[in-house]
Amino acid sequence: MRAILIRVGADGTPDGGKWNAPVHCSSGRFVYIPIIEDTVAFHPGCERRFDEVADPLMGFLAEHREPTFHWRRRMDAKRGQPMHLDPDYEHLTYGDNGAKRGNTLRDFKPDDLIVFYSGLKAIPSADDLVYALVGVYVIEEIVKSAPLVEASRRGENAHTRKATMHPTDIVVRARPGVSGRCERCIPIGAKREGDKSNYYLLPDVETAWGGFIKADGSRWKSPCLNRSATPPLLGDPAGFLKWWKSQNVALVRRNFTA
Repeated sequence: MRAILIRVGADGTPDGGKWNAPVHCSSGRFVYIPIIEDTVAFHPGCERRFDEVADPLMGFLAEHREPTFHWRRRMDAKRGQPMHLDPDYEHLTYGDNGAKRGNTLRDFKPDDLIVFYSGLKAIPSADDLVYALVGVYVIEEIVKSAPLVEASRRGENAHTRKATMHPTDIVVRARPGVSGRCERCIPIGAKREGDKSNYYLLPDVETAWGGFIKADGSRWKSPCLNRSATPPLLGDPAGFLKWWKSQNVALVRRNFTA
């Protein structure tokens, strides 16, 4: 069994829309805000726009009595724009290109794991982000070339919604019942003394997961979470599963809010 840790959602970068999705620290509930889509041509009926996120986001903020001006201004700037809804927790899919992580995932098998995490903005407002686990997939199958996805299922993933699908893109389909979006997120990272910029795995999490390793089997020297260009493999997938079960967090097949 193998397990990979992949960062998803709005994360403060230009592709992420220069903002971070909110999380209520006391309850662990959060909003999933996808990144910006880089294409404008889609298969008929497959386009997904940021307008879908607006009501769930505003409802979440109102429920937690969070001032909405900051969020509404950013949301209004995104209205009408296509979003890259990936992973799509409703359909239990995740797509990736043929770059480093796509190549790594291409070799994954059924029962291997994808662990999703995000850098979230705490409400009530706090300076530091909350780096947290937000979803878990147990792989059921991998379509190793996006154009092979049947037309009736193109709307299930961001990589097959596009009118032009790249043959090196893959689409992961996860197993229902044991895969989905976390009903509440689980904090897994924090800053370390002497480093004001980076976030690292919490020591107990690092121990339970067996740290990070590269695709060639070598160990990452530092389990940094906000330098995520090359997603790491978990050193001890079985240890992760034991840790995950101990968290007692429900998984849901909904995208934006639990």
